[in-house]
Amino acid sequence: MGKIMEIAEVIYKFVALNFLWLLFFILGLGIFGFMPATVALFSIIRDWLKGEKDIPLFSSYLKYFKLEFIRSNIVGLPFLVIFYVIYVNFSFVSYYYSDGVQLYIYIVLSAVAIVVLMTFVNLFSVMAHYEFKGLQYIKVAVGLVFYNPFKTLMQVIWIMAYLLIAIFLPKLFIVIGVSVFAYILMGMNYTFFQRFNAA
Repeated sequence: MGKIMEIAEVIYKFVALNFLWLLFFILGLGIFGFMPATVALFSIIRDWLKGEKDIPLFSSYLKYFKLEFIRSNIVGLPFLVIFYVIYVNFSFVSYYYSDGVQLYIYIVLSAVAIVVLMTFVNLFSVMAHYEFKGLQYIKVAVGLVFYNPFKTLMQVIWIMAYLLIAIFLPKLFIVIGVSVFAYILMGMNYTFFQRFNAA
């Protein structure tokens, strides 16, 4: 019976995190809520990984959200621009390059897009774990992409699996939400942080 209660409590916490992420995402008017809501999500998960299992979810989430609101939006803004530039380049390849060259251009753009995406994904773990200034967050997030290629590959596979679940198993996706997705990613990076005595 005790084991069932433990499992039920874990499920409740993940579901509650999904709800809190959505709530604060909306409170931030979407575009301004995404970054601080997601950093707050990763920060709560980091606390769990550190063994702080009984922290009050709402008050802790609100604290992290307010703390990260301005900083995370400033750090995230360059990625909005970069993703847009990549999208525009993908859109215009067929107009400006011959058929024989297009494949190579797409390969280069795809490689750049993957590096930028994984840097962006790692950014949330870095912001949840470290106290840096501005570009230092991005530098460390980029470093995580290249320092351990195997971990990066595992993260890419997890993201692809997550997207496939969203497309083909939407009901399961709703249950998993963003919290399980973030837990796996933060777990991978937290192990790396511990290895370098950064906990």
